[in-house]
Formats: sequence, structure tokens, C-alpha cells
Amino acid sequence: MKEKNKVINKIFNSLNANDYEHARKIIENDLKRLNCMDEYYFYSALITENLEKKKELYSKAIDINPNFLDAYINRGLVNNELQDFESSINDYNKAIELDSKCALAYNNRGYTKYKQQDFKGALEDYNKAIILNPKFKMAIDNKAKMLSEVCIEDDKNFSEKYYLSLGILDVNSGNFPEAIANFNEALKFNINNDLAYFYTAVAYHSLNQNDKAYENYTKTIQLNNKMADAYFNRGQLIFETNPKKALDDFVSAVAIDNKFIDAYYSIAAIQKKLGQYKEAVKNLDKIIEIEPNAVNAKALKKLILTKYLK
Repeated sequence: MKEKNKVINKIFNSLNANDYEHARKIIENDLKRLNCMDEYYFYSALITENLEKKKELYSKAIDINPNFLDAYINRGLVNNELQDFESSINDYNKAIELDSKCALAYNNRGYTKYKQQDFKGALEDYNKAIILNPKFKMAIDNKAKMLSEVCIEDDKNFSEKYYLSLGILDVNSGNFPEAIANFNEALKFNINNDLAYFYTAVAYHSLNQNDKAYENYTKTIQLNNKMADAYFNRGQLIFETNPKKALDDFVSAVAIDNKFIDAYYSIAAIQKKLGQYKEAVKNLDKIIEIEPNAVNAKALKKLILTKYLK
């Protein structure tokens, strides 16, 4: 696998340098030597100009590896260029079946639908691609172009979903102030969006603005009292300052999700702090039942048994 990745990197470097002849040599020599025939046909298709031949090579790659996501996407592009829109759609459908979060597959399927003048279907796919990747410029541009040409009404909930998705992307990237701004935008479209409050709380939590984090976790729970993570995170905020109240939150979390290992561990840690040693061991045993290799739970159980329950 390591050697194969090195070969593929060499191919990409050659393609990026527009040195197709060198890429061809690497494909013909190294990929064949490694017997990576699905990649051999795939990369051979990449450097082939004739569309029918490209399609044939991508099909061979798929025959060898029926789960080759990129081969379906690329064959879909070729079928699109060949005006075989039905086959193109089928390729993107398969790509989405393999990876339901593949924004590129949704965007490309949307473009094929656009060429078929299925504008409603295209809009749905462009929107899905943008929600999955809110900074996906190709999908944003494709949607904008279509809306400028066609009189069609956008999804009334798109803006709310877009800002929520953009905010979550910012949270995952550590851009917490930007995330909060985007969640505030989402809330303008739906003041009762529980996920917007939850991720706002996560952002404030990460910024150590605990009062605002607590407030937003609480609002989340008011809107959705089945969100275990909101109870758990709120409990974490007050673990040191108000352990008894934190304990209530952790208990609520495991009542919703009876396999929530981190919540059970937090319950046991508080019970140890409160001198409830037998109860703590019971919760640690639940963790070990769920995850037999839970090192931290085993260590805390051993500590309690040897130091407090001799």
C-alpha cells in the first residue's frame, strides 16, 4: 500500500506538471508491476483523450473494483460529454450510494440534470452539494448560473441549512467567532433551530466563554430534550463547580444513550468525589461491559477497589 501511494503521488506530480508522457511511463511500468490493475485502468483513462476509450478504461477499473468511487464520478463526466445523460446519472447515483456525503457527485449529477433541463432536480443536487460543503465554489457557481437563467424558486429552508453547515465547518476548523456569526445567521431564519444553539454552545465552550456556552446548551435542551451530547457537554462545564448538578446532566445523557461511555465515566468520577464508591464501580462495570478494553475505566475501578473499598 505504501509503495502504491508513492507511485500514485508520482503520477499526480507528472500530471500537475503536464508531463503526460512521464505519467504514462509510470502507469505502464510501476502500476502494472504492483498488479494494481484497477488503478492502472483508472489512471490510463485520465491521460486518454478519446472519450469512448476513456469510458472503456473507467469501466474496466469498475469491473475490477465495483466500489471505485472516483471511477464512477469520472465515467459520469465522460458520459455527460458523450451526451449519454442517463448513464451519467446512473454513475453519479452509484457514487452517492457508495458515499452519501460526496458533494462532488451531487454537484456533477446536478449539472447533468441541468443539461437535461431538469432544473428542479439540478437545484436539489446543487443545494445538497453546498450543504455538504458550504465552501464548494463549483456548486455555488453552478447554482448561481442556473438561477440567473431559469425562473425557479429556491428551497425556502436553504439559507438556514447553509449557514448552519457553514458554522459547523468553522467549528471543525477552529474558527469559533466566525462559527458563532454563521449560527446567528441561521437562527434568523429559524429561531428554534436546536443544532444552531448546540454548536453555538460548542463554539463558546471552546472559547472558554462558559456562561454563554451554558446558556446555549440549556436552550438546546429546551428545544430538544433527547440530545445526549447537549446534556453531557453542559455537565462538563459545571463538573468542578457544581458536581451534583453535573451528575444530573450525565445521568440524563445515559438515559438517552445507554452506551454513552464518556457519560458513564463522568458519573463514576463524580460518585467517587462524593464518596459513592459502590455506585461508581457499578457505572465503571457498565463501561467495561460495553468496551472490554476501556483502560481508564479499569484503572479507576482498580483505584476505588484498592483504596476505598478494601
